[in-house]
Amino acid sequence: MKRFAWPMVVLSFFLLLGACGGEDRGDLVAFCGLAEEGVGMRPAEGEGDLARLDDLEDAAPPDIREAVTTVANASREIDEIEDLQELFERAFDLEEAVATARQEIRTYTQHHCL
Repeated sequence: MKRFAWPMVVLSFFLLLGACGGEDRGDLVAFCGLAEEGVGMRPAEGEGDLARLDDLEDAAPPDIREAVTTVANASREIDEIEDLQELFERAFDLEEAVATARQEIRTYTQHHCL
């Protein structure tokens, strides 16, 4: 049993290191560039806009990521709805949450981006 103890210790160390390391801080420079271009400030129109929202979400620092995710998810959901009545109802329900999230993004960029 002693022969198997050392590899298990090494494996456990690397698993622990992987779980604790790699803190995601986002990319403030990329986030600011995308936000200043207006990404997320208007409804997504097509795959290109959705891809840019993905980029914004990936770059978002943790303290603003929830607002960016709200905007991105709203656009993803709306883009995937085909029934016009459901689209109207979903857009109406999400309107306030998205407006609040967009305001949080504007405020964040005013305070953190040059």
